[in-house]
Amino acid sequence: MGAEMIGLDAADADAEMLALVIDCLKNAGLEEFQISIGNVDFFQSLIEESEIDDETEERLRELINNRNFRCRRTLEEADAKPVSRKAFSALSEMVGGVEILEEAKKVAPSKKAMKAIRRLEKIYAILSVYKMEQYITFDLSMSGIYGYYTGIIFRGYTFGTGDAIVKGGRYDHLVEKFGKEEPAIGFAIVVDD
Repeated sequence: MGAEMIGLDAADADAEMLALVIDCLKNAGLEEFQISIGNVDFFQSLIEESEIDDETEERLRELINNRNFRCRRTLEEADAKPVSRKAFSALSEMVGGVEILEEAKKVAPSKKAMKAIRRLEKIYAILSVYKMEQYITFDLSMSGIYGYYTGIIFRGYTFGTGDAIVKGGRYDHLVEKFGKEEPAIGFAIVVDD
């Protein structure tokens, strides 16, 4: 089960999709769950600013996707910029409530990273108006396993499952592979879990 919105690239559209996720989970009878939101542009900006090779990037993504934030040695061996080493070291602390967005600004290495954080702030502000902020956490280490995500990425978690029950995000370049250039965002609810 899932939903998709095509044609809108705005924080409002992202927030609407997240509100739909929350409504779906609540209507399914869940009361205790969290939607963890990241922005692949933040993570990608760390990669770009570090000036590392493709092999090191792949290794870093693997480490961080496995929640292994001990990537200092990998970055040192690749001779990554010190500012990037600091930012990657801080990723383990970039998980939590809206307050982590302020912390992320302190290590954001570029305008692209700051833009990603501002987008997350706008989304949170909209969800706060909807009185849905209690379901939202942030995880700036999220990079997306699939290479097609272009902005926000999110996962929904609840008790009693070992994996995310909701997976989604923005994939603005995926639709063009089917013949039309349109921004898009969507999600899937994993009903088996």
